[in-house]
Order: sequence, then C-alpha cells, then structure tokens
Amino acid sequence: MKKWFAAGLLALAIGYTVYGLSTLTLLTSSGRPAAGFFPLLIGILLITSCTVNLWGDLREWMMEKRTGIAPVHQAEPEAEAKADALGVDAHGIDGGPEFGRDVFIVFLYICGFVAIMNVVGALLAMFIFMLAYLFTFNRAHTIGNLIYSLALPAFLYGLFKILLNASLPVGPLGF
Repeated sequence: MKKWFAAGLLALAIGYTVYGLSTLTLLTSSGRPAAGFFPLLIGILLITSCTVNLWGDLREWMMEKRTGIAPVHQAEPEAEAKADALGVDAHGIDGGPEFGRDVFIVFLYICGFVAIMNVVGALLAMFIFMLAYLFTFNRAHTIGNLIYSLALPAFLYGLFKILLNASLPVGPLGF
C-alpha cells in the first residue's frame, strides 16, 4: 500500500509540474522570472522528494519479498532521545496505520480550505484552516494556537500578496 501511495504522489507531482509548465510562462519578455517559475521550482522539489520516497518504499518491498520478513519501523535513537527529552511519545514519530484518521482529518481540512478560499478570501481561509488544524491536533495550547493562526496567514499574505504581488482570492472584506 505504501509503495502505491508513494507512486500516486509522484504521479501527482509530475502532473502538477507539467500542468504548471504548460499553462504558465517561465520568463517575461525582459528575461525576468514569470508566474511559472515558482510552480516549476516547487514541482522539481516535489518530484525529487517523491522519487526518493518511492525508491525507499520499493527497496523495502523488494527486501520483504526476497526475505519474507516485514521490516519493523523504529524511531532513530537520536530522534527517540530528543522526543523523550521533549516528553513526546517516540513510537509515533514514524507514523503508521494508527494515524490514518489524522490523515483523513487533514485531507478534509485541506478540501474545506480550498472550497472556502474563493468565498471568504485567502487570508480569512488561511486563518480558519490554521485554527481548525491547530485546535484539532494541539488543543492544550490555546494562546499559541491563536498566535500561530494569526501570524502564519499574515506572513504568507504579506509574502505573496504584498511582496510578490501574486493574485490571491479576495473575500467580501476586501482582502
């Protein structure tokens, strides 16, 4: 299952990159980076990381087929020591089937984010997404959640809308 998921992510990354290259231009007439430059950069990074991930999953799968022994995933000793020092359960670091519910919740939040972005605007949608995400997975830190929910969307809005002059969906409040 892991290898098919990794292959699917790689296919999506390739599709994203091809779509970005076919619909956006890389350079302006003056030779400066245009709208397609950022998606190309992200696409190359996605393809690279998904390929590395798929390669590791395929090697693991081939080893299991050859030896008949399923690999046991354990946290790296250094990561486990750091997790213990921070009071975190190190056995959950590598994920696993018990986190399927969390993945589904994040998937639903992302779908909701995309669905409301054109209705309420990018800034408000990012704020709502961050609030929902943080209060689902980090309930104990109310003040920190509020600060992150305000700071990250404000930073991203400033970066993309103000600094890079990228077009973001505008809500009824004008931002």
